[in-house]
Amino acid sequence: MAGSDTLLLTARAEIYRCLSLTFADPQAGTAHTLTRQWPITVTALDVLGIASIEAADVARDIADGALSDENLVVAHAACFGHAVSKDCPPYEAEYGQAHIFEKTQTLADIAGFYRAFGLEPAVAIRDRADHIAFELEFMEYLCRKQAFALVNGHPPDRIEQCQGARRAFLEAHLGRWGFSFLQHLIRKEPDCVLAPWAKLLEAFLAAELNSTGIERRADPFLNEGDIDRVEDTACSACPIMPGVAPQPEEVRP
Repeated sequence: MAGSDTLLLTARAEIYRCLSLTFADPQAGTAHTLTRQWPITVTALDVLGIASIEAADVARDIADGALSDENLVVAHAACFGHAVSKDCPPYEAEYGQAHIFEKTQTLADIAGFYRAFGLEPAVAIRDRADHIAFELEFMEYLCRKQAFALVNGHPPDRIEQCQGARRAFLEAHLGRWGFSFLQHLIRKEPDCVLAPWAKLLEAFLAAELNSTGIERRADPFLNEGDIDRVEDTACSACPIMPGVAPQPEEVRP
């Protein structure tokens, strides 16, 4: 059983690695690295039994030579811009969290996940912790750490810690906003080189939620500049509503 679990975790880690590299800021040689990683990713997808149609679209682009450093740079600029894009930003806190305190709390929560496993951004990295590539890389790390713990016979509590963190991070973060990000990207640039990868990540995330028993919630709205958006249900807790006492805000430690 442990061998089977290790295989599945390793397969997930390889897919997360490939997709993290795809959505990170492209560097010289990124396309070559992705092309070399792709056969491993295909094998991992086969192990998990998912995303055959989406994988075929990516494979076709690789075979046709569409996956190049130049095309990746063009696609990233078109999708994300040189500042924070308002159409499909690659940052979690830009989705469904128009209030500044919500964004701050989200960034703090993500950083807390990273620190709990001894992770800090590299000194050379000048980007936010909620970037899609960082969140995918963190999921890769958790999968590999759990697989390592299984192979080396670590105590059950360590294995459960990794498993619990994977599920919690998917539910509270990556699986909450990832679909909205991907759908905005596909709508904005349906013909760019990133679009097939976005569809692949969408299929993979859906499979991840299903495998962990997490229900996919309605996609959060994309924040519109500095406009605060408040759901109608929030009025029920407003102190000016007659007969309704304000409730203390829950603060995450």
